[in-house]
Amino acid sequence: MVVEMFNLPYFIYIAAAILLTWISVKFLNTKSDKFRYWFIYGLIILNLFIHFAKALIYPYTLVPFPEIFTKVSPENICAVSALFFPILFFAKNKTLRDYMVMVGVASGIITFFYPIDAMSEMFNATVIGVKPAFSLEVIRFYTSHFLIFLSPFLMLHYRIHELSFKRSYKAPFMLLTILVIIFINEALITLVGWVPKEQFFDPEFRNPSFIFGVRGDLSGLGMVLGALVPDFFRSNPFFAGDAYFPVLWLLFPAMIYGMIIALIFMFIYDTDETLKFFKLRSRIPQIEEQAERTET
Repeated sequence: MVVEMFNLPYFIYIAAAILLTWISVKFLNTKSDKFRYWFIYGLIILNLFIHFAKALIYPYTLVPFPEIFTKVSPENICAVSALFFPILFFAKNKTLRDYMVMVGVASGIITFFYPIDAMSEMFNATVIGVKPAFSLEVIRFYTSHFLIFLSPFLMLHYRIHELSFKRSYKAPFMLLTILVIIFINEALITLVGWVPKEQFFDPEFRNPSFIFGVRGDLSGLGMVLGALVPDFFRSNPFFAGDAYFPVLWLLFPAMIYGMIIALIFMFIYDTDETLKFFKLRSRIPQIEEQAERTET
């Protein structure tokens, strides 16, 4: 049995995540703010341990030393979350913590509804076959992404961090910054020889968070992203094959989809300020018309 879209294991993992979230909230409702604070940080540290411990299980054991360091590096958005959440949790900068909670919750939810890695027969640009639905790696995959979701969700639920509509416009720029960090990481691990230089820029090989374009096996997602990509970003002047301009091809998708996701969070967690903004915007034509009448 494997994880496939809308089959039994697919829904079992979603149901388990909902149940564990409910249990966590019920458990923390009876605890002090201090206990909640350090409990959430404990979840973050647990996920950091899981992130590094995956190097000890299949299929990561297929990657030789020292190339295995590529798999625990900030190679994609969720890896960045696992590595940097322990620092961002204490960040004084509210924009950084906005990124943490919004990307954590959103990426965790998206992963459960579209669990690419759990369904894919590919690993490290190599076909390894299907992964059993309840194999150690698939369980690790879901556990890690659940913790990436749960810790920031609890931060929002217990107001350890509060979102502000006034900062919401910064969210897509933070996402683009993370994509640049992922690109820099790819460049560095390629320079030291852990990734073949001829594979750099090629979306059919290592293509973390789609920074080089969309692989053929993700055509559905590619259609969603590609609809917002202008023609001048659909080629890479540094690569002879079929690839998009690194990172920048995601500029408009990140800005538009990122802003939509940010607004959803604002409607939920900063409802008053968000509604006030849109009510004011809707009244601007009326205000301008009244001003014109007053002048005449």
